[in-house]
Amino acid sequence: MRALAIVLIYALLLECFYQVECEGRPVRRYQSKPPCRQPCDYKNNPCRNPCPKCKGGPWTSYVCSR
Repeated sequence: MRALAIVLIYALLLECFYQVECEGRPVRRYQSKPPCRQPCDYKNNPCRNPCPKCKGGPWTSYVCSR
């Protein structure tokens, strides 16, 4: 019985330290024009004109909305 308890505790400890690798999120490049950032499309148009409408707030970054 003691051996079973040791095996179960060992298995639980291994699960605690088991790490799963996350997939890398795609990185979007932004044009830095204050106060609003807008995505840069390097394939078609390197960086567009200044943004007419910004979306964001104090806890989120300002991003161009269409």
